Amino acid sequence: MRVPISTIILLAALVAAQQIYVNVLADLSHGEAEKGLDFWVNSTTNPLAISDFAKLYILLPPGAKPGPVVAKLNATKSAVLLTGDLSTVDLNQFKVIVLGQPTKPLSDAELAAVKKWLDGGGRVLWCAADSDYPAQGSEESQVACNDIAEYLGAHIRLDYVSVEDSQHNAGAGYRVVGVVDPPPQLSFLGFMAQRVLFHGPGAVAVVLPDGKWIPATSPEVQKYYNNVFVIVHTTPTGTIVESRTSADGKGRDGKAHTAGDKGVFALMALELLPSGSVLILSGETPYGGYEPMLAPVYYRVPLDGPRFFRNLMLWATGNYRELTTMIQQTQLLSQLQQGIEAVRGDVSALKGGVSAVQNDLASLKNSVSQLGNQISAVSQNVAPVKDQVAALNQKVDQLTQQLNAAMAEANNARTVAFVGTALALIFAIAAAFLAVRRK
Repeated sequence: MRVPISTIILLAALVAAQQIYVNVLADLSHGEAEKGLDFWVNSTTNPLAISDFAKLYILLPPGAKPGPVVAKLNATKSAVLLTGDLSTVDLNQFKVIVLGQPTKPLSDAELAAVKKWLDGGGRVLWCAADSDYPAQGSEESQVACNDIAEYLGAHIRLDYVSVEDSQHNAGAGYRVVGVVDPPPQLSFLGFMAQRVLFHGPGAVAVVLPDGKWIPATSPEVQKYYNNVFVIVHTTPTGTIVESRTSADGKGRDGKAHTAGDKGVFALMALELLPSGSVLILSGETPYGGYEPMLAPVYYRVPLDGPRFFRNLMLWATGNYRELTTMIQQTQLLSQLQQGIEAVRGDVSALKGGVSAVQNDLASLKNSVSQLGNQISAVSQNVAPVKDQVAALNQKVDQLTQQLNAAMAEANNARTVAFVGTALALIFAIAAAFLAVRRK
């Protein structure tokens, strides 16, 4: 099934007009428990209760006596009690219907009534199931929810397995703390709500056109359907467990998941139906069960159950006044985060530049150190040469002095010789002159 992206964005078909109070029906006519319904409307214990925009109706089976929680809600006029089943009451007065872990299947008349109601468009049906753990009623809730999904022609299913998470939990692997992670067009569902309790949950699967079941978190889902969205999932440390199988004759085998599988598994998903209405399937319930997903804290682990439930019901009932503000805040937060990431990028680049400069300085420091060592070595070599030059200068001075003395001696010798020669010449001339005169 392909749905135009313009239709998917914000799923505008859910809202025909803004309403101050919208009627929401919680079903107790199929074996569901009443635990936690008072948390929906009691603003004293739950400041995020939905009673400021939703009117709670509770459907009891014929002849049933209200339990203490329902009786108190009725006495305080916090809820309106109805008697019958989904085929005998007027469903058109409701915007949202929630089945919180039904242990009995819907009759054919009820299935037809629910389908007719959803075909009117802009409605939300939430069928919350459980795991295959026997203390939780085994697999009856999965069967009931899957019967509804199949009758409606939807593709999402609840598999017959249990999900645990060894890391992201409230003190035990089966007390899974689900990660609220809707697609961008439904991001407001996760506004201030990221951690929700899924106590002993089941897993959501998807049926392909050929009838094969696959995990709702599989990328293959988007190859066939763009109207299926995972809202809550486990962390990558999720693990599939089977408590009841066909081997013990008390259960069914998982169709999309196998015991021992590890990874991210869907805990809640929704499908946009052709009429514009929505089917939600989850592996945990907002009321009844061992511990509903609205828990604000469990085993001292803080949770966002009340905020998430309010976000979901605001959207489901079409009360966009609060959601609009939330969407704007989400966008501002996104822009702020982008700005922070950009600054982080600049800081990272600056750190890289500083690191490069530090490396250059370190390299320069090493070069200077090496040059200093070389100068020191040269200085050490120059000192002996300087001494040798000084000694050589002394020798040169000595030689110069000796040369001067020798030259002086030589000059004296030449003078004496010249005088002797001159005297000898004078004597020779005188002798010759005397000889001539004698003649």
